[in-house]
Amino acid sequence: MHNAASRILYALEAVNASGIFSMHTRAAFLFYRSFQRFPMPANQYTREPYPDHPCRTPSDLAQRLLDNGMTGVNRETLTMRIEQVGYFRLKGYWYPFLTPDRENPDKKRLPFTTPTSFTTIWDRYLFDQELRLVAFDGIITIENFLKNFMAMELSQFAGPFGYMTNEGLPGLSPQEHGACLQTFLSSYSKSRLTYIEHFRHKYREPLPPYWMIVGCLSYGAFKETMFKGAPDSIRRKLATRLRIINRNSNPGFSGDVKILSNWLETIRQVRNITAHHDRLWNVRNIKIMPQLPRLDREHPDWWGNAWEPFHHTQGTASFFTMENHLLAAIGSRRWRDRFISLMGVHPEIPQEDMGFPDGWRSLPVWQ
Repeated sequence: MHNAASRILYALEAVNASGIFSMHTRAAFLFYRSFQRFPMPANQYTREPYPDHPCRTPSDLAQRLLDNGMTGVNRETLTMRIEQVGYFRLKGYWYPFLTPDRENPDKKRLPFTTPTSFTTIWDRYLFDQELRLVAFDGIITIENFLKNFMAMELSQFAGPFGYMTNEGLPGLSPQEHGACLQTFLSSYSKSRLTYIEHFRHKYREPLPPYWMIVGCLSYGAFKETMFKGAPDSIRRKLATRLRIINRNSNPGFSGDVKILSNWLETIRQVRNITAHHDRLWNVRNIKIMPQLPRLDREHPDWWGNAWEPFHHTQGTASFFTMENHLLAAIGSRRWRDRFISLMGVHPEIPQEDMGFPDGWRSLPVWQ
């Protein structure tokens, strides 16, 4: 630990020992205590400090944009939009129109390369807002299906309370199983769901059966406990049900668990983006690009061949194609129509920036 941090931590521990701890001192103590648990990066003290930016009012920021080439809006309206959304959040939508930095071509800064209409920026922001809602709508449908499927299968595998023993969740190590029970207990204790309250007041068991406890879990907790802990046979069965298959001719092993696991993690990443209202439409983050099935030239009917156009693109298109595939597999066609409708009412959005190839609506994976 850095010497300065050591001295501060020593002082804070002394205060802690005295029993006198204000809210701010406690926060500082926890922060410096984290140095011991999570060592700082090796280049922590060689990286440059954050610039000393002056704090500007929304009105000042609006004028700064107007002075640097933003058009089609007056200062009053632009100020209102910055107050409504935030300068930093909106910056992601006008960033592509900024001037590349001479010293660092990967970075851009004001002024705008050409006069840039705020209407274009605002249209993209509103589209992205609608896109996140559509994405989340599909995700919760998939999430509900996954939780119900795993709860039923695991109950049949080891009984309604099978998770109480490590044998009931054989995919978890003993340490992971212990952490799983702690997660279940914490989620159950915090839940105020009607059926959970009823269970607490009527039954003596410390935790409810699978089909109840699953409703208390966050998506991430579900993925790291019930899905990860399930025997391989159940996970393969789920993959097969979702039409995620490999070339194994044995029906019991045809479900591709590797792709399924990757897709569930990709869903978690996008779920977090939608929950935190982050920019989604043109993000090119590998974490939200699902693993695509392999191509098989020797077998034209192989399901993975239909994904070939997305092997050559980057962006969110492959995620939305994956989302459409899963929803179609579980019998929810309404989402596809809603997504295509959204894309249709926003012709101003450059769909190639999302990774969609020309004619994507007519591709087999979107039929």
